[in-house]
Amino acid sequence: MRLKNIYILFLMVWSLGMVACKNWDDRLVSPSDSLGKNLFEQISAQSTLSTFKDLLIKTGYDKVLSSSNNYTVFAPSNDALNGLSTTILNDTSQLKAFVGNHIALMSHNVPVSDAASESLQMVNGKYYTLNKTTLGTATIASANTFASNGVLHTLSQSIAVLPSLWKYINTNQTGSLQNTAIANLTFQVFNANKATIDSISSTTGQPIYRAGTGLETVNAFTQNVYDLNLESKKYTYFQLKDASFLAEVEKLKPYFKTSTTDSTYRQSAFATIKDLVFEGNYSIDQIPSVLKSKFGVNVTIDKSSISQTVKVSNGVVYVLDKITVIPTEKFPTLVVEGENFVERMPVSIGSAVIAVRNRLNPVTNLISNSVSVIGHGNSGFWLRYQLNDVPSIKYKVYWVVINDLYNSNTAVAETAGFAINQKLAMASLSATTFAYPAAALPVKTYTEQLLGEYTVNSFGKLNMYLVANGTNAMSLDYIKLVPSF
Repeated sequence: MRLKNIYILFLMVWSLGMVACKNWDDRLVSPSDSLGKNLFEQISAQSTLSTFKDLLIKTGYDKVLSSSNNYTVFAPSNDALNGLSTTILNDTSQLKAFVGNHIALMSHNVPVSDAASESLQMVNGKYYTLNKTTLGTATIASANTFASNGVLHTLSQSIAVLPSLWKYINTNQTGSLQNTAIANLTFQVFNANKATIDSISSTTGQPIYRAGTGLETVNAFTQNVYDLNLESKKYTYFQLKDASFLAEVEKLKPYFKTSTTDSTYRQSAFATIKDLVFEGNYSIDQIPSVLKSKFGVNVTIDKSSISQTVKVSNGVVYVLDKITVIPTEKFPTLVVEGENFVERMPVSIGSAVIAVRNRLNPVTNLISNSVSVIGHGNSGFWLRYQLNDVPSIKYKVYWVVINDLYNSNTAVAETAGFAINQKLAMASLSATTFAYPAAALPVKTYTEQLLGEYTVNSFGKLNMYLVANGTNAMSLDYIKLVPSF
């Protein structure tokens, strides 16, 4: 009798559980009748997906979904595809991108937890977030129909193919000087992997490439700021209206003087734009009053000046009337390490003459490298340092010279053996901006010493020469250029 009561109780609990499961997730489909069919066969078997089936056939994805590779399909219902644009239907590439926008690589079940989500890469390269009820902005109507090569879900809406931020910029240049300025930051580089080899040099053993091959066009923005074509990342882009953009560029022109009006504009425009893109997809409510750019510049956003919002596949664009950026914030302190010289006086010297030393600076309590030049035997021996893309502004110039070179070290005393006497020549070897010191540099000085001020008159490359006074020894931890406004 006791066993009979336990059995009856078990049946009651099991029945209640089955009812609860059905109510909680009646969208889920049992796999028992579906694993023998591939994804295309599963879609073909559902009359509510007949329009999507026809699109699969038209684009060739029917063969893809009949293969042995695993995919996840988010099939829009016939009702969801009723209003599909004839422009898309009649354009092969657009239609293929649209259908591919609903097919993900690998198999992915809908998460069972409300808090769970997953970023999926679609076969057209776009990314969408999958959670329990939606893919991107589309509602999931039914979930987890299993097939022999993946999983099928159905959607109540289709998902439009949005352009990447990079494509948006390039296709929306009309009426936007800012977008045009980014698109025009292009130049050509040589890529040996794409070049045709005509022969091998008998002298050097190096390939001789066919003229005109291997050249490819790259963009300074994608190389130095962000690759806005990257679908796996999210960006927020602030696009200024033309009047505001030109006003920002004008503020920066004095700092980017070049030999031509055009190149000055290009450099000033780049310096403006590089601080108008931010990682992350900020909704308007999420935008803080001040954003810090990749380059450490504070940008104040007046949300009331946003006149248009444009969604792109990897972020969002805000068109706005104004921003607030303090121009001087765009110019950081420049530092060149002593060991990073790019050239030396072309004379014969011993291998031990130039040495890189690792020292603990007792002032900062940091270990750093410094260069020393001892016994070079050449009057005016020099090392050349180079900075690129230096703005045309005034700098305070500092250096740290560690004079702790000794012939002998004992517990009683240290005997200085190398007098360090040197100067820094700015822009050219013969420059006299900073003179030689009257005497050898102080022993064991670890603090920064101000040499004076120097004005860079033209934006671009700046050479600096560390020059020995006669045949004296030289030493350098670093050179620092601090903007002086």
